[in-house]
Amino acid sequence: MTRSLRTRLFLVLLLPFVGAWLIAMIVLGTAFMRERIGDWEDDLVAIAVEVMSAMPADLPALSAGPRLTPLPVDRTGVNDVDDIEFQVWVKDRREAIVLSSRSTGEPLKPDFVDGRQTRTIRGVEWRVYALTDTTGRVQVQVGKSLDLILAEVRRKVSRALAVSIVVLLLLALAMKAVIDWSLKPMVRVNAAMAARSATDLEPLPGGDLPSEVGPLVDSFNRLLARVDRAVRRERQFFSEAAHELRTPLAVLLTQAQVALGARTLAEARGSLRQLVRGVERSARLSQQLLDSARLDVEHRGGAQAPLDLAAIVAMVVDDYGAMVAQKHQAITLDAERCPIVGNIDEMGVLVANLVDNAVRYTGRGGRIAVRCLREGAAVQLQVFDDGPGVADGDRERIFDRFFRVLGSNERGSGIGLSLVARIAQSHRATIATGRGLDGRGFGVTVAFALAAGEPDKVSDTGILAAT
Repeated sequence: MTRSLRTRLFLVLLLPFVGAWLIAMIVLGTAFMRERIGDWEDDLVAIAVEVMSAMPADLPALSAGPRLTPLPVDRTGVNDVDDIEFQVWVKDRREAIVLSSRSTGEPLKPDFVDGRQTRTIRGVEWRVYALTDTTGRVQVQVGKSLDLILAEVRRKVSRALAVSIVVLLLLALAMKAVIDWSLKPMVRVNAAMAARSATDLEPLPGGDLPSEVGPLVDSFNRLLARVDRAVRRERQFFSEAAHELRTPLAVLLTQAQVALGARTLAEARGSLRQLVRGVERSARLSQQLLDSARLDVEHRGGAQAPLDLAAIVAMVVDDYGAMVAQKHQAITLDAERCPIVGNIDEMGVLVANLVDNAVRYTGRGGRIAVRCLREGAAVQLQVFDDGPGVADGDRERIFDRFFRVLGSNERGSGIGLSLVARIAQSHRATIATGRGLDGRGFGVTVAFALAAGEPDKVSDTGILAAT
């Protein structure tokens, strides 16, 4: 329950009112009781004075006689005067001349000393007052049971308490109504979210939300927009990937069937060569698709740490030695220690795709130059070739997923350079394209920031070369 914002607001607002109300009731009740008891004591004094004033001057010469009985009257709504007892005594004879109707004849103040006193009469506490005339012979004693005083106080306090409870309940209902009204826009947003399907990424309605909640919903809507764009990209990616895989698989099946139908090994050899090339292309395409999916899972970054880019470049170039030799190409490596901060697996994918792209499109007998150098506060990875190159109008598009340059004899997947662009972006690197070796072919330069704490240039540069 306490996790509900509505309940929290209601309790936070109501409990202080309830606490203050209880304290006020206790303080006011105590003050009222004291004030009422004081009023009754003042009333006892006033009644004693009035009774004394009403007595005749020759009262000491009189004797006690039978009491008069009043006629019955309607006393509805009239305070019960019989609640107060009074007595008129002749002090020297200790004789009660006048007694109220409820008096038993026992003196309310047996010591006959003037003033106030609290004493127990018939097992009940009474508040009594005694007043003597100027002759010192006649004394009026007036008293009232404290139980009656407290009962009257409780009755009046109960009425006040009932009224205040009603007011407090009305206040609680008003607070609840205000809270419900204030949270109604949030309830509508919650209902809209609950009614949505898993694929509905439309922005949530938030026009009439409170200013404290509106930014949260706006942030959530921006997140939904990013998720929607990512989902759209992934749907397009899987659609295009399925198309890209379907074509080579169909070609593989055709070549396999042709090879099976061949009568001699010589007839099957051509189909087997095409089958091998199709398997290589499918394996490469599958690997690039896995690399692309892994980048998405790792949110385009993964864990980054200090590393030497030159060591990765040297390993990748060595891995492509057999492919370079098969195509009678020449590849040179010029590298010095290049410390950067990055993800070692993604750096391997980036370098491998750049080298693979150059090796595949350069052609037989071509030249490829790979350099990893430090320029000021940056590290530059350069891959140049003297192949057919890329038209100026296509250089910006070659980093788009599934884009292929027309007119090339080598059929690529259109994924490799898009992986390079995504990895470079996650590492805050910049990519520049241009001409390759001797003003021909194609060249790519990826610039990374030098790792912090490294000097801009070192004198003991190591040079690696491979042919």
